[in-house]
Amino acid sequence: MVHIARRNTLVAAIVVAFGLTITLGAQQPAESPRKEPLRQYVVVLRRGPKWIAGKGVSEQPLAKHGRYLKELMDKGSLQYAGPFLDDSGGFILLNAADDAEAKSITQHDPAVMEQILEPEIHPIRIAFDAATGKSPFK
Repeated sequence: MVHIARRNTLVAAIVVAFGLTITLGAQQPAESPRKEPLRQYVVVLRRGPKWIAGKGVSEQPLAKHGRYLKELMDKGSLQYAGPFLDDSGGFILLNAADDAEAKSITQHDPAVMEQILEPEIHPIRIAFDAATGKSPFK
């Protein structure tokens, strides 16, 4: 009889512990989504003071810049980027929560930090989107 009572107590303790685990797990906040929707920014990159004169974009020391852009793309912050065909710089279409985040992302670009490129940041509202057919005109 004592053996059965101990077993029932142990089973009850396991059930209570399991129930608490499930309850507490359900109360754990899930990873919260971004509170603000992402905005888009066009970043125009122009030649900076340390741009090597007489050399095209492919000859500039931009490997760290390229790796940084890849990291941004992997995180979902970079939508499009590429050099201008006239070697005058390039552009980035950036996703960010606000102006401060867009500026921070841009200022941490190694090519900007090394003054090879100088950024101009412009917030943009996408009015026309050929991929989705979005248009303010019906």
